[in-house]
Amino acid sequence: MAEMQTAKLKKVLGLSDVLGFVLGSIVGAGVLILTGVGIGLTGKGVVLAFLISGLVNIIAIMPLAQLASALPVTGAGYTYSKLLVGPKWAFLWQIGVIFSKVTVGLYSLSFAQYLQSMYPNAPIKISAILMMTFFYVLNMVGIKSAATTQKWLVVLKVSGLLVFALWGISSVDVSSFASMEALLPKGMDGMLQAIGVVAFASYGALYVVELGGEMKNPSRDIPLGIIAGTIGATLIYMIIAFVASGTLPLDQVANKPLSLVGKSVLPPTAYYYFMMAGVVVSMGTLLNGVFQWVTKGLIVSSRDGWLPKKLGEVNERFGTPHYALSFLYFIGVVTVLSGISLGDLARIGFGFLLLVNLIPIVGCFSLPKKYPEQYAKALFHLKPSLLYPVILVSLIATVGQIFYLFKGLPTNLQMGLSVAVAFSIAYVNIVGNRMNLKEIGKDESF
Repeated sequence: MAEMQTAKLKKVLGLSDVLGFVLGSIVGAGVLILTGVGIGLTGKGVVLAFLISGLVNIIAIMPLAQLASALPVTGAGYTYSKLLVGPKWAFLWQIGVIFSKVTVGLYSLSFAQYLQSMYPNAPIKISAILMMTFFYVLNMVGIKSAATTQKWLVVLKVSGLLVFALWGISSVDVSSFASMEALLPKGMDGMLQAIGVVAFASYGALYVVELGGEMKNPSRDIPLGIIAGTIGATLIYMIIAFVASGTLPLDQVANKPLSLVGKSVLPPTAYYYFMMAGVVVSMGTLLNGVFQWVTKGLIVSSRDGWLPKKLGEVNERFGTPHYALSFLYFIGVVTVLSGISLGDLARIGFGFLLLVNLIPIVGCFSLPKKYPEQYAKALFHLKPSLLYPVILVSLIATVGQIFYLFKGLPTNLQMGLSVAVAFSIAYVNIVGNRMNLKEIGKDESF
């Protein structure tokens, strides 16, 4: 069974590792890219947009936090989908995650572009692949090494972002936030659009549920990490947005990357520290986080028979899934070489991730009845009268995000993704009809 293979993964991650992973997965590219977009939509109200989106994201992730506290496992999204919705739905979840991992290339290319802004002769694609290779090798030699590195990288990148925020805050014209015209230049429609767009910046804490089988106390640490990490990231974003929207005229900062704003408010030394620690390291922690969590579902689904079993093998010396990591690395290299724009890579990657997460969120409806003992004993426990409304709100928020992400893709990519989805559904049904789905759906680990 898949549980036997995942049991080989070492339980070495503590609360500090979990918080480092969560902040590493959230803080970074989103705020660097989306702050300017948010200013373009709602002016100085972008600060409020970050606050509201952070609170909405906490609610949206709550069903997965409840599942993780009651049933902590490695490869959580796949396992929850399998046990609570069905084996075929579980592998559809895994296929969607595979599609979403074009973000490996996205983060690598983003790093390379920022690097080139500092060093014009740095080649984009070569720099991206070198960055990706570093974190691929790091995760090959053990998750504890990767998690320890992640914690220090998080400290470094937060310090870089705080240099921008704290250095620039003295230049903010606080009085400019006093009027409704400044906060809502395009009315409530602009504010709602901004909330939807910047929500992605704080939507990343859910990845930590995939590492439940490698944590010392997952029932406590996953919900705590999700909530504390999202709140912490949201507060950082609000300060950054306050500086970005309050120091220069809005027409100069609207729809501009945060790096350009930083250059105008920081002295050269502080600017270069912000770029290296706040920007370059941010991309690194996001990339490291993807390598840490995304392979877990591949392990479980390959051992169940959906994918070649070799893909799910765990190296005995390092306790890491070498073949799954190599597969993810291959996807990243192909993405970097594909020529697809960063914006479209972001829409594809995050759109698919949100889409497949609808499956375990729906499955959470079944948790109290199917696993009443584990549900009752969970350290993080939402009573049914609260859990079910939270699930509904989570579903509504997620569907709205998915719609606007895919809507903005070019027609050729929309058609290509439609074909890919149709092929995936056909594959799941053809392969699934040849498998013993009742055996796969057993819950021997609980």
